Amino acid sequence: MGSISLTCWGRSMPPVDPNFTFLTKLPEIEKISLMRSCNGLVLLRHTPFLDPNDTKALGYIVCNPATKEWVDVPNSGWTLKPLHEEYYNAEDAHTITYLFFDPAVSLQFKLFQFCQDFSMNVLQVNTYSSESGVWSGRAVECWSHEAMRSRIGSAFVNGMLHWTIFCRSAQHNALVAVDGEGEKCRIIHWPNEERGLLVFLGQSQGLLHCMSGRMDDFNKFTELSIWVLEDYDAEKWILKHSVSCLHLFGEPSCCVHNYHIAIHPDHNLVFFVQRLNKKLISYDLDSKELSVLYTLEHNCAFITPYVPYFVESSVLVKKS
Repeated sequence: MGSISLTCWGRSMPPVDPNFTFLTKLPEIEKISLMRSCNGLVLLRHTPFLDPNDTKALGYIVCNPATKEWVDVPNSGWTLKPLHEEYYNAEDAHTITYLFFDPAVSLQFKLFQFCQDFSMNVLQVNTYSSESGVWSGRAVECWSHEAMRSRIGSAFVNGMLHWTIFCRSAQHNALVAVDGEGEKCRIIHWPNEERGLLVFLGQSQGLLHCMSGRMDDFNKFTELSIWVLEDYDAEKWILKHSVSCLHLFGEPSCCVHNYHIAIHPDHNLVFFVQRLNKKLISYDLDSKELSVLYTLEHNCAFITPYVPYFVESSVLVKKS
């Protein structure tokens, strides 16, 4: 449970348990880790303690922390033979899974899973539908020249889920937009030379936001910039804010990958969690003020902003 950090935002509302004790108290739930969130639902990875290499026992949990409803999702059955026997051979060692949920259209959810080899080549694409309750394979050709960059984040905007990819043929980063059927609808290019190296993608105030950085001769970041996609159709990005690493972190240069990043869904606030000291800090883009919010009890592998969704659903068939 030390890998989970769920930060909740919203107006006056009933409390939401960010530690998922409504799940961890159940005898059938063993080790869970936070993977994604989308429009009020949360995707967790469920790993049994007895044999973490048993791919048949691995699976997912999709839950609504606001209503304490949840449903378990079996693993897709995909495995990658390791180069060496001592390598971890579980399904999630070489998969990236995204959660798609659009309550404005349907209470059903989808999972999009990308299976990669040790060189980050996409070998297989699987889709899970809560409506059918099964995994199905998809054509991999349209993804064969791209590598998923899951650590940068994902964002739901304009009815589509966006995440970042590296285009091998063009040798540059880009954003991909995927619809509820898992179809690639759009590629939004990101020129590193003009805007800096992409380090974070998120949604705030209904618009795509990206954070990029400029690096020194030692490959450390000296400045971070926040860009907003103001005109989606024309791909018009506006520089919203720039800040030095000296102001943010107290040092002239740093490795941003040592921080987890999130953005407030409604306000001009950016959040960082430093891996070493586990402090959660906020930075106000308007006032340029830094605030230390609290220190996490455990190291976390991922943080996500969460806006509670207080609608019960028959799709999430279990309730704690």
